[in-house]
Amino acid sequence: MAHLIENNAITGKAEIAYANATPWHGLGQQLTPDAPIDVWRKEAGLDWEAKLSPIMFTWDGQNYSEMPNQNVIYRNDTNAPLGVVTNRYKVHQPAEVLEFFNTLVQSAGFTLEVAGAIKGGKRIWALANVNREAVVLQDDAVRGYLLLSTSFDGTAATIGQFTSIRVVCNNTLSMADQEHAPSRVVLTHGAEFDQSLMRDRLGLVVSGFDGMMDKYRKLARQGVSSEYAREFTNNLFPAAYNQQTNTFKESRGFKRVIELFDGAGMGANNYGVYGTKWGLLNAVTQYVDHERGHNVDTRMNNAWFGNGNRVKSQAEEMLLA
Repeated sequence: MAHLIENNAITGKAEIAYANATPWHGLGQQLTPDAPIDVWRKEAGLDWEAKLSPIMFTWDGQNYSEMPNQNVIYRNDTNAPLGVVTNRYKVHQPAEVLEFFNTLVQSAGFTLEVAGAIKGGKRIWALANVNREAVVLQDDAVRGYLLLSTSFDGTAATIGQFTSIRVVCNNTLSMADQEHAPSRVVLTHGAEFDQSLMRDRLGLVVSGFDGMMDKYRKLARQGVSSEYAREFTNNLFPAAYNQQTNTFKESRGFKRVIELFDGAGMGANNYGVYGTKWGLLNAVTQYVDHERGHNVDTRMNNAWFGNGNRVKSQAEEMLLA
């Protein structure tokens, strides 16, 4: 099993579940689209609670003292430690995340498609189709999604963000990285999880789908030269300087993105894609989502939550500037 999406220590299954088509990472248990939320919790490896326990230490192996204002977070099914936090930290439980989506499924017509855990439960997430779809040009369709994630190791807040996926290649677009981005809602762990507040704020985010599509159509109408494409790509994946030879060597990312842009990418030769800014954006996202990284689960984590997400956000900002 890969290093980030782990096998559940009790069930032996990968801690991820999905409905409909197999996700591009190819991992997890397949469910029916109408599966009850309790089934999602079990099959996604999220059927547990995060608990807090004071941190104790010993100086002689016999006497113990408590470390003030410090707690370890652990999951109550395996008792595995997840992180260290202060007394002010409020846990946002896996059940709360999934129940939030369950409410949206019932009230707003969303469809829960993927849910799971990374790094043994240090981060959990769920992805729902908001049932909004439109075409950029011709049959090049884009679907709207809502991603909700939280951490149990103190490294990230609970984040809801609107994203989009290009159907022809499963490229994940619009994964805003900035904390105050218009397509992103952040709830810190300084307060309890407020489902109503998250839902109200995300309502404004999802309503921006039409505006996002207008931006993509604009990119599809803007042709670029090979010089522009190379300069743009070099800004994202800079060449490495070799002091011994006093030369620059093109990075693997640079060379592969240019290849994808020049026709090797999925759907790269379609009208409105080849030779346009829209084609450049999808060359970057295909490389980050499907090719960059050591294996499939590290690639997914990087593309959604790590440096890959930042690279995609930067690419979109540069192309729309």
